[in-house]
Amino acid sequence: MQLSIFSIQEPVSSNKILDRGTFMAAAQFVTALNFADEFELLSLSAMNTQPGNVKKGGLVFVRNGKLKMHPEIYDHLALISISSICAGSIYFHGRDKIEEEIINLPYSDGLLNLKGAEEDYMAFKRLCSPVSRFFLLQAKKVQWSAILSTFRFFMMEGIWDVVNFVAQALHEADADVLACAQLLENMQKEKWYPGFYQSLQNFRASRYPLSKAGLASELPETF
Repeated sequence: MQLSIFSIQEPVSSNKILDRGTFMAAAQFVTALNFADEFELLSLSAMNTQPGNVKKGGLVFVRNGKLKMHPEIYDHLALISISSICAGSIYFHGRDKIEEEIINLPYSDGLLNLKGAEEDYMAFKRLCSPVSRFFLLQAKKVQWSAILSTFRFFMMEGIWDVVNFVAQALHEADADVLACAQLLENMQKEKWYPGFYQSLQNFRASRYPLSKAGLASELPETF
């Protein structure tokens, strides 16, 4: 499938180094924009990746209660949950290594960096369970399909640049918590936003509608 190509010509600059938790939160927000019609995105704050810290941070959102829970909505929630871990792994390993090795390393502990995100990983596995039951698939197949799909989303042309843009905005904000509506409004003013929006549509078209064959195809039968 041909993906739209866009670029952020003038990325936000900062003299301070962005930490992993900021990228993880930004990734949750960018991933959730794929499903903005199903969830109300409220606020965003950097995730605290130190184990045992009460202040977790990340994306705060609510589901549209008028929509019936079905396998695809569980999958949407699972992708948002795993996106922080995928982003943290990209931050730790670099995009080149992830792009080169992810398809060959199902469930590699060395590739998925769970530090400070164990709760998200457990939530992710719980969210995958209704999907695996609906399609009568092993949980590992559904989980790996979601992990690989999320990594592929971040590998799409320009998507990681948008994650970086959001991370920079969060990093440089005066307040610790940003309103998602204001952040999205600012993004929509950027020249690259139409291309980004089209990439969101392309990603959804590549993932949905979910099918048993599509979910099962990602993980080798030996696993």
